[in-house]
Amino acid sequence: MIYALANSKGGVGKTTIAVHLAAYLAKKKRSVVFIDADPQQSASAWIKEFSFPIQFETLVTPEEIIRRVAKLAADANDIVIDGPAGLSETTRAIMLRADKVFLPCGPSILDLRAASKAVQLLHDAQKARKGLPKGALVPNKLQKRGRLSREMLDAVHKLKIPVLAGLSLRQAFADAAGQAKTVSEMGILSL
Repeated sequence: MIYALANSKGGVGKTTIAVHLAAYLAKKKRSVVFIDADPQQSASAWIKEFSFPIQFETLVTPEEIIRRVAKLAADANDIVIDGPAGLSETTRAIMLRADKVFLPCGPSILDLRAASKAVQLLHDAQKARKGLPKGALVPNKLQKRGRLSREMLDAVHKLKIPVLAGLSLRQAFADAAGQAKTVSEMGILSL
């Protein structure tokens, strides 16, 4: 399975969710390849310091993604791709290779507007591939009593894409990267 995390906006949790997904799959004894396609390379040090085996690749051009992902998929159970912020040709290439695309969205109308552009690119990829990739919006950084969180969750269904259960805004997710761990390894919550 090839999973991708993408969005037109940075800071919505793509890298954090991608790293935690790869770790979850690796803990299930699956052969996992993590592709860092984000020029910021935020996931690089974090993933490389994990104690469980995850093969790591850096691919940042559309050509590399189109060419290498298919080859890597032949030898792995799962591939997790951390896409760049923005809807570049690289993001389009990722969507043309992925089986499932997760679109993290922060708790504001501005984040939702940015996500709507990513949803449109996803729909374009689905037309080109006759159905794939499957996609879902992941509400992220939600605050239980936050007005912005409520407004975003009320408006998100207009995007015509499945919506997964949201993730709360927690300091643990920010701390995990600095400790080169997942939040479950820190004993804060289980995945």
